[in-house]
Amino acid sequence: MTDFDVSPDYQSQDTRPVAAGWWRRAKAVVIDMLLWSAAEVLPVALAVVGLVMAVDEAADDGSVVVGWVLFAVGVAVFVAVVVWAGWLFGYRQGVTGTTPGKRRLGIRLIDIETGEPPGGSRGLGRWLVPGLINSVVNVFSLIDYLWPTWDDRNQRITDKIFKTQVVEA
Repeated sequence: MTDFDVSPDYQSQDTRPVAAGWWRRAKAVVIDMLLWSAAEVLPVALAVVGLVMAVDEAADDGSVVVGWVLFAVGVAVFVAVVVWAGWLFGYRQGVTGTTPGKRRLGIRLIDIETGEPPGGSRGLGRWLVPGLINSVVNVFSLIDYLWPTWDDRNQRITDKIFKTQVVEA
């Protein structure tokens, strides 16, 4: 027997992924939210400043035009940030299984049946559905994010809908 032989005991170990704990998931969400919020600061500031300049009654015609241009640029950049967030936190998370927060904390998203990342469309759906449901039922996000604290498999409601799970990487 050499040092490179694999012992039978090592081969028989259980390799099922371990569900990530709620605190690690929460910390990953905070990192992702901070990143997204930082990206939204500039477009929101541009839109607010532009709108204030455009509706200011004491302003001359030149600053009103500049105000509407700033407002339009701010809205356009805000839409671009939302599309970028959908790509990063939705589609890309579905393809790679990670977001910046998940990578930092060593956790990833998997399909329950295959153990692989769930795919772009399911990742995007997993990102969009909670926001859409929360726009109708305002407490859904709170319940969804707290659900893993009492769930046996440490899954959010959204994870159950899309048959995904966040596990240790």
